[in-house]
Amino acid sequence: MFNSPNGPGIDCPMLIDISGAYFRREGFGGNYIGGLSPSEEEEPDTSNLDVDHNYFQEKVWPLLAHRVPAFESLKVKSAWAGFYDYNTFDQNGVIGTHPLIQNMYFACGFSGHGLQQAPGCGTGSGRAIA
Repeated sequence: MFNSPNGPGIDCPMLIDISGAYFRREGFGGNYIGGLSPSEEEEPDTSNLDVDHNYFQEKVWPLLAHRVPAFESLKVKSAWAGFYDYNTFDQNGVIGTHPLIQNMYFACGFSGHGLQQAPGCGTGSGRAIA
């Protein structure tokens, strides 16, 4: 999370830059949540969830500041590292029936987007399967 008092206003939607860098407004105090998923080559060791502050400084911040000049003077307030759940084929959720077990449905791999996407994926068969 970072703070930028002169950043985009409260009506700013979540923005995902063509580079993959993203941000969204967090409340009314000029705070934003943003980041960039590393490429496969830059992916850190999964046994270590320490925050790599240099990654933000060197990779993320320049992209955000290029997109929103007010972010040139942002101040990082907090950070976290964690796992991003997705399938390795196309980085999207998996929805469908199990190939061997009858009446078993999958709706997984949304990595935080499940709450947003559950109503849509659960209506395909007339049953809620989120």
